[in-house]
Amino acid sequence: MKEQFKKFINKMLWIGIALFSLRCIVSLKLLVSDFSVYDIFGYAGEAIGVTAVIMGVYEKWLWKLNPLEDTPVLKREYIGTIKSTYDNIEREAKINIKQSLLSIHVVLTSGESKSQSISSSIDEVFGAKQLTYCYLNTPKASYRERSEIHYGVAMICLEDPNILTGQYFSDRKTIGDMIFYSENKHKE
Repeated sequence: MKEQFKKFINKMLWIGIALFSLRCIVSLKLLVSDFSVYDIFGYAGEAIGVTAVIMGVYEKWLWKLNPLEDTPVLKREYIGTIKSTYDNIEREAKINIKQSLLSIHVVLTSGESKSQSISSSIDEVFGAKQLTYCYLNTPKASYRERSEIHYGVAMICLEDPNILTGQYFSDRKTIGDMIFYSENKHKE
């Protein structure tokens, strides 16, 4: 995500410079006839303001439409299964994802518990995109006798944004496999 942030800042700077230059060109006649440092600062302020709005909208939504953007666009909801080494039972679960260009929040819900990401990022690991997130899992009260509240880490391969496969590790010393399908893939 750090590399993504650097790219975002770089784009923002170039857009700001382009808008400032364009504003100066539009007002070139005024600048030549009646030069004022105050006007230059005003143009810079306008460029910064417009750039902030453009980049805010881009970071939240427009990046998904950019064919040159290499961050995988994940679906909002996935349905699948998790299987823990604790008891080797396959459980149905659902993942909900809130994603912007620079942030991602993951919520995994099963019939027994709910996990929410504490920190998460999409990074390139050995040449492949991977979603890695730390989570806090809160089991329902009726399951707390055998499944206490715990922390963990999940690593999900993003080779195909319609099928998420990965593993998780928890501080209860359990590990597990998971596979999730976007709603469209699940129906096939």
